Amino acid sequence: MTGEPGGSRPAAWFPDDLVVLQQQWTRIFNRLAGDTPADGHALRMELLGLSFRMDGHQHWATTEAGWSRAARRELQDYATAAPGGEEQLVTLCVGGRIIAVPPGEAASWR
Repeated sequence: MTGEPGGSRPAAWFPDDLVVLQQQWTRIFNRLAGDTPADGHALRMELLGLSFRMDGHQHWATTEAGWSRAARRELQDYATAAPGGEEQLVTLCVGGRIIAVPPGEAASWR
């Protein structure tokens, strides 16, 4: 999602490889947020590895602000809007159980 040649980029811009890492992270997180899959341990290890790769990505050294929680949130929003992106589920504790719901439904569960 690098934009059109000669066109302007969005206010927050991220390199394609970093966007793909974030999209992979979100897909795995969403799988884990639902019912615990049989391969849950392997998925948690992959999620952790993706987190390290995103946090250590050279992009953060090339930006004025560098890495921050706010920048990671911008990356998440950017990756969600990019082709192939999906929204990260929201996990809530309801009646002593952890449930996962789409972001638009989270308010109705609180």
